Amino acid sequence: MIAPLKRKVVVFAGGGTGGHLFPGLAVARALPSLEPVFLVPPDRGDAVHIDGEFRVVELAAPRVDRAPWLFPVRLARAVQRARRILRELDATAVVGLGGYASVPGAIAARSLGLPLYLIECNAVPGRATRFLARFAAGIGLGAAPAQATLPRGPLCRVTGTPLRGDLRTDTTKEEFGLEPALPTLLVLGGSQGASGLNARVLGGLEACARGAFQVLHCSGNRDAASVRAGYKSLDVPAAVIDFLPDIGRAYAVADLVLSRAGASTVAECAALRRPAVFVPYPWHRDRQQVHNAWEAVRAGAARIVEEADLDPTMLKGIVHEILLDPEQRHRMAEAAHGIARNRVILRQRFPGDWTVSARD
Repeated sequence: MIAPLKRKVVVFAGGGTGGHLFPGLAVARALPSLEPVFLVPPDRGDAVHIDGEFRVVELAAPRVDRAPWLFPVRLARAVQRARRILRELDATAVVGLGGYASVPGAIAARSLGLPLYLIECNAVPGRATRFLARFAAGIGLGAAPAQATLPRGPLCRVTGTPLRGDLRTDTTKEEFGLEPALPTLLVLGGSQGASGLNARVLGGLEACARGAFQVLHCSGNRDAASVRAGYKSLDVPAAVIDFLPDIGRAYAVADLVLSRAGASTVAECAALRRPAVFVPYPWHRDRQQVHNAWEAVRAGAARIVEEADLDPTMLKGIVHEILLDPEQRHRMAEAAHGIARNRVILRQRFPGDWTVSARD
């Protein structure tokens, strides 16, 4: 039995990975008069980092790509559990955060007559968002191209990607054990890390200038030990972190970001004026991350490099042409500022006496 809450409850369904969770977290923090609750998968993923700030309730959600013949039955059971949870919480509305984990809670909201809102930050909406869009009272989009693949019925608005308010910090390089005067390459593989990107970076750094720059490498938990061992054999100063929940600290010391092109990362680099080289996740069938980065690339704020092309020659060129060239970094930073959309909350009116309005 879930204990009732005192204020109106809005349930954020989905999460697990940071790309889905953190935009929802930004919205939740902008709703001080409400009681946000996060409905997340049992493995939780990055949702473990919000325990204590907001209430977290676990709900198993089936994946259609695993035992597809059992998916309808498993989904029906998950929806029934979600209905029970929403009733016990006395939920006012549900916000779907995208991904398979958002589907049971979103369908349950629809079946109970609760308003459903969706947050879709990717330039190419995922399957869950495309399926749920027909039931939504409103959809907040991170990029205009996403509108082309969604039904015209729901109220879709391009709000930009909701960003956390704690991204801007005064962190110094010394806090990571780095030299204050050296240009710093920040390597990000996403909240779960990226083994392919980690390996490519370590392999490529052998060809780069010794002592001219340093690296802050967020490796992910799985690869942290091997990445630390890899840097010991390289003559490149580096700090390796498995996961950094307050990612603004890493951006604060970065002169160039080398990263996957998740929608939140692209928006964060633009908002914080960080020049970037994006290495899209190569296995999305719709090349989602390429589309996420394309506006920044067109504006001159970023470059795209395919993972297969990130060899020592390519990485050496990135270091010399961008990281070690202050004028080039400045031009890219100014271009990033020109495209930044730092709207931290959805522009929507929800039922009842509470409103969520955009803030630049």
